[in-house]
Amino acid sequence: MKPVLILFAQTIGGATLEILSLLIVAAIIGYVTAWLFYKSVYEKKLKVAKSEKHELTNRIVNLNGTIVDLQKSLDDKDQEMEQLFSEYFAQHKQVLDYNSFGKAGIEDKDDLTMISGIGPFIEKGLNSLEIYTFRQISRFTQQDIKVINDTIIYFSGRIDRDKWVAQAIELVNKEEHRIALFKRISDRKDRIYFDRIGTATKEEADNLTLISGIGGWIRAKLNALGIYTFRQISNFTRDDINTVTEAIEYFPGRIERDEWIYQADEFVRISGDKAALIKRIRERKDRVYYDRLGYAHKYKANNLTMIDGLGLWVEERLNELDIYTFEQISKMTHDDIETITEVMEITPGRIEKDNWVGQARELAKKQNIKVAV
Repeated sequence: MKPVLILFAQTIGGATLEILSLLIVAAIIGYVTAWLFYKSVYEKKLKVAKSEKHELTNRIVNLNGTIVDLQKSLDDKDQEMEQLFSEYFAQHKQVLDYNSFGKAGIEDKDDLTMISGIGPFIEKGLNSLEIYTFRQISRFTQQDIKVINDTIIYFSGRIDRDKWVAQAIELVNKEEHRIALFKRISDRKDRIYFDRIGTATKEEADNLTLISGIGGWIRAKLNALGIYTFRQISNFTRDDINTVTEAIEYFPGRIERDEWIYQADEFVRISGDKAALIKRIRERKDRVYYDRLGYAHKYKANNLTMIDGLGLWVEERLNELDIYTFEQISKMTHDDIETITEVMEITPGRIEKDNWVGQARELAKKQNIKVAV
């Protein structure tokens, strides 16, 4: 009996081992089959993905080529406009009385952007009229100003409004006069309430000329007073405004009109990175509904600062959106206002509060521009 049991046990053990071997082989075959199946599936997907990637890469290359071509076309158009711009001024030079304010050449050129209210674009226009120096501007008569205003619509009202002549007179003063001026300003430092606005050093200085309305000359006078940063200006109270205006021998009301505090506060908020803000605005241009507002070019620009509550810094941002004219602003709807407020990152409700649309409509009418009501 015992040998039979041993044989039976051996038989069962052999069968079990065989079954287990068969199961393992089946599992391996199943795993390999599944692996081969999924491999074939994913290889197909990978092949499709690679093909799509290749296609997208080609499209990117083609788009980059298109962008380069478009940029070249844009640059060509800008050059063409520059040429037309120069020709336009060349035709109008004959109406200027150079005997009144004098002639100058490019070799005599001053940095006219030192004058608050003159930016690179206006400086280029003046240079096209062969106006290169502070001395020429310092000699402008009211007739000269009228002729230039009529010749270059974009300048309209700016020469008187921004006190170009008075600033130019200061800039052509002899060196001893400038030294005396800066000494007077420096001696008035004790009038400034630095406990309120804060102190700063020359090494901490911000580029205050980023504030529209502050040119290089005004910046130099503010620095002489110990005012170097956006944060200091953003902390101005009305008393500070009056004190600083008197101390730097500036024009009453200009700090408020050019919204120095508002601009400085914004530059504090964006850490003085004006370029980044301008870039954000440009990237959002496609959100503006130009089919309703209309299109305009900077060479046909109106002086938008004639709208009360719209300062130079806001005008600059509108121009970045290709909004240059009273007519465009006069056509703004509630949706346009909401979009532009967000795109330019200005205080919500400001456009309605200052009634830009109504003011723009009236200013457009004065210029005989037909505006839909």
